[in-house]
Amino acid sequence: MSRPPAPERLSEDRFLRVTLAQFTASPGNVDDNVEQMMSLLAAGVADGAQLVCFPELCVPGYALEPRRYGNDMLGALRRADDVITAAARKHGVQVMYGSARQRAGQLFNVVVLVDCEAASTVYAKTHVPSAELSVFTAGEELVLTGDGDLALACCYDLAFPQLCAELAGAGARALFFPMAWEEQRAFVFEAIVAARAIENVAYVVCVNQSGSFAGTRFHGGSRIVDPVGETVVQMGNETGFATGNLDLAWVTSLRSSATTATYPLLADRRAGLPVRRGPANDREARVEAADGR
Repeated sequence: MSRPPAPERLSEDRFLRVTLAQFTASPGNVDDNVEQMMSLLAAGVADGAQLVCFPELCVPGYALEPRRYGNDMLGALRRADDVITAAARKHGVQVMYGSARQRAGQLFNVVVLVDCEAASTVYAKTHVPSAELSVFTAGEELVLTGDGDLALACCYDLAFPQLCAELAGAGARALFFPMAWEEQRAFVFEAIVAARAIENVAYVVCVNQSGSFAGTRFHGGSRIVDPVGETVVQMGNETGFATGNLDLAWVTSLRSSATTATYPLLADRRAGLPVRRGPANDREARVEAADGR
């Protein structure tokens, strides 16, 4: 079946301009990682970005050994937060990035969004794969920005349709996924990213680590996918950046049933339906039929 043409986009002032900043973060080398981030941030700003998004755990690097997160590392991560916040204020942009934070003695894999007024929104990754559980505790809540437009998520979360459905159902028009998705199982990412956008009538923004480090090869492939499944911008496995526009007002139009460019999937969604099993075998079916069930 052919896809109907997308409606005409709304005016330029309705766009959110987003830069994807993809690189290989070095585990434990916070200063080096932040230096790379500042360079890519400046490039995104020069390209007109209003929001620059970085990968999962890009500040500490994808470090999965608990011993790495001692007092020295945690102190370096706090200082990095200050540097990134100052840069957001200097450039007048929002910055989203992945880091690690300790709370009540537990360590969390977090996505942080800081704006140009130094206000921050923090999400702790809720779907944590087994390899990360020796280091990170799973978060227990989903997070939207204060205006409800953007959802903060992280990597493996993308593989869980219900999480995305809950975020879209709460009003999010763009779902952001900083990632450290490895090459070995990248077929999962490639197969589902457009589906998450289509089924939630939302932009899906994925920003992955690239290259390889300490035996782990990351998939790269950072991209923005629009609400009808079309790729707005996509990267390979290189270090660099790419910028694209998100038309959030178009998402609202698509969800309103005012257009036939897609289905009103959020309005038609039915959650929490009961599940009933059919008969286990033919004999049981005959007994149920005889009983009038």
